[in-house]
Amino acid sequence: MNRRYVFAAGVSAAAAVMAWAFFRAGFPGVIFDSLHYYTLASIVATEGLWNLSSRVRMYGYPFFVAIATGFTDPPPELARAVVASVQVVVLLAAAWYAARVTERVFRAPRVFEPVFALTALNPIALIRATELLSDSVSAVLVGLSLFASLEEGRTTRRAALAFLAAGASIAMRPANLVILPALALLWILRARLYGSGERGRLGGVFALGAVCIALALAPQLHGNVKAWDAWRPLVVERLYGSQTAWGTAILKYGTVVLPGQPPELVYRNPMQPEGVWNPRQFLRERPLGYLKTLGAHGFAMFDHDFPYTYITGRPPAWRWPLALANYAFLFLSGFGLAVLLADPRTRRTPAGLYGAGAALYAMALVAVYLPVAVESRFSLPLYFFLPPAAVAAVRWLSGRRSGTIIAVAIVGGGFVAVCVQLSRWMSKLASVSGIEFPP
Repeated sequence: MNRRYVFAAGVSAAAAVMAWAFFRAGFPGVIFDSLHYYTLASIVATEGLWNLSSRVRMYGYPFFVAIATGFTDPPPELARAVVASVQVVVLLAAAWYAARVTERVFRAPRVFEPVFALTALNPIALIRATELLSDSVSAVLVGLSLFASLEEGRTTRRAALAFLAAGASIAMRPANLVILPALALLWILRARLYGSGERGRLGGVFALGAVCIALALAPQLHGNVKAWDAWRPLVVERLYGSQTAWGTAILKYGTVVLPGQPPELVYRNPMQPEGVWNPRQFLRERPLGYLKTLGAHGFAMFDHDFPYTYITGRPPAWRWPLALANYAFLFLSGFGLAVLLADPRTRRTPAGLYGAGAALYAMALVAVYLPVAVESRFSLPLYFFLPPAAVAAVRWLSGRRSGTIIAVAIVGGGFVAVCVQLSRWMSKLASVSGIEFPP
């Protein structure tokens, strides 16, 4: 048997065991957002997709849950288990696709194994895949839209897949709307890289992309028009303004599931001026404080002190091992993107195109959440499309002298140390009774 398939089978088996353990350790019930998704999926299963309408939820994830459960409307606990299993399979299949695309784009067959392993065995991604929430599928779709855009040839097929995946990701989470400008710019860069033939097709690509996105959002538009006469392809309630107001007072948010305790875990913002609840006023009165707040929000997206969405107690004993590995991965990914974009040998190659696309996607996804009270799960898409960048960093370092490697290691160690201190500082800002934060 092909060694690659043996390797992939072994990694997939390990990922399945890890996912099972994470599923067992998570909150066993279906509550809050999960319960809302389950209820909407029940409507899809029993009454049909075209009878679904919600003012605050997109149709995409309830539709996915209905498909995963075979349109059978099972009990909540069974639905949770079935959906978790399907989401883990989707993650593994997407990891395989991402690794195959990466080896062709990097023109290096040996990168398949590390990219597949980094994607499939990421504890953060596996934990989110076991939850009855839209984050895992949304992240896979965002990454799929990027990876489908990278290779040369089959322009129509790749464009349809990329833009349909982007539209479907928006149908999962409306904040993913921000990847559309990044995706459009990625296709412009792709056309410049692959020559005049591709540039001549850009108009058709964008027309096809608009059709694919419209198809993906049509059920949401139908439900909004039917229920509220609202001609909007996204949620009817405009929640982003409220989220930015909360973001002036809250650096990070979590959901607590403890008897007798309120469900909100908030990390209060010590930089907020008294009486200021408006981002514009905050920026006007204390511009430096507001910029620091945005920076704290950005860090909070990647600070997984609580790896599960539903918090049932103090952070787990493996919080810091996970955190250290996470910070190291983020440093290597950022370093790898810098190498791909700066090195003349890769800048104008398909590998450089990946670097540009990953950087554009990362900036867009982080920027949209900077003003709001974030949750760490918002960063999940980056964990799906950044592994090739981390592998690129290791490959670049492997060809350098020991002095260069030591210098990069020192910088990386400093980055990790700063992140640890920021995480400890943010934990001290958490306001909730019943939860103890260890040092």
